[in-house]
Amino acid sequence: MKLLLLIVMAFSFAMKADISSCEKAKLYFEYPSNGFISEGSKFKVVFGSKNISINPAGVIVDNIKDCMVSGHHHLIINDEYDVNNSKDMPIPYGKNILHFGGGQTEAELSLPPGKYSLQLVLGDYEHRPVKPIGSSNNYQPITSEKIYIEVSDGA
Repeated sequence: MKLLLLIVMAFSFAMKADISSCEKAKLYFEYPSNGFISEGSKFKVVFGSKNISINPAGVIVDNIKDCMVSGHHHLIINDEYDVNNSKDMPIPYGKNILHFGGGQTEAELSLPPGKYSLQLVLGDYEHRPVKPIGSSNNYQPITSEKIYIEVSDGA
């Protein structure tokens, strides 16, 4: 009986994903692209992700696939929040820190004319920045590359 239990345990351990073979979780902007110039104050933003299960805030997800993390999008405008220096605390709410806790993957923004930087940050069910799979305690949370856009006055 002990031998059977050992065989079952070894098999189940072998079936678990080897995290060294996991592709990195990634956030990115599907739209707009870097350098985008809007002809008015309103424009659509579409969020992209890879190896991430997008879920609403407040929901603990137990059954996500191996090599995937879970969370929801936050959009940081003009470096309003420094995720790397605040990774142990929930992402705050603010004028330029937008939470998409419903699991949204796109939004319509309305910004006054000007130049902006945009960056996505993945937050967990409690809005804390998500740690990449297999990371040590000295990690960088999952974020997108920053893009730079301009909102023209439409004239």
